[in-house]
Amino acid sequence: MANDILTTVGTQICFADHAGDFSPAAKTSLEQGTPTEVQLSLAGVVDGAGRESAKVDLGAARAARYSVQAAFEFAATPTSGDIVELHWAPSPDSAAANGNPMQIDGVDADAPSGIGTLAELVKACNCFIGAFNCTDDATANVQVAHVGVFSPPERYGILIVKNESGAAFHSDDVECHIVFNPIIDQVQD
Repeated sequence: MANDILTTVGTQICFADHAGDFSPAAKTSLEQGTPTEVQLSLAGVVDGAGRESAKVDLGAARAARYSVQAAFEFAATPTSGDIVELHWAPSPDSAAANGNPMQIDGVDADAPSGIGTLAELVKACNCFIGAFNCTDDATANVQVAHVGVFSPPERYGILIVKNESGAAFHSDDVECHIVFNPIIDQVQD
C-alpha cells in the first residue's frame, strides 16, 4: 500500500515592530492564527541599508522548509523591478549575541550590528531567502508578495533585510511585516 505525503502549515512566525505601531489593515495582513512574534522595525530604513531582527528559536523539532511572504510600505515610490533582499543569519546558540555571523547582536538593530559591512554580513550568512520584487506603486499602496522558500541550517537565526528598492521604508511600522510559514510534511497511510 502506498503512502501519501501531505503538507501542513505549522505555527507562523511574524517579524514586525510588535513593540511599536504594527497594526496592518486586514487586506494587507499576512498573519494567520496566533503567530510567534519576533521584533523587527523597518521604519525609515533607506535604500542601500539593512536591518536585523531579534534572534528567533525555530524549535528543536522544526520544519525543514519555510514559505516566506512580506508586506512593505515605502516612503516614496520604489523603482519598478528593484528588490528588497531577505537573508538568514543562522546560529547554533540560543543567546542573542552568541554564535552569530560577523558577531551581530541578535537584537532588532541596524545591520550590521557587529563587525564588517552589510555586504560582508550577507556573504557571511550565505543563506539567501529570496528577493521581494518591487513595483512603482506610490507610498499609500502596501506591496505584498511571496519572497521564497528556504531551509534554515540551524535552530536559531536572525532575519536580515537589505533594502535595494530605490526608496526608503515608510517612517512608521504599521504595515511592514514578514512572515515565515513552516511547511511540515506528514506521511499518511
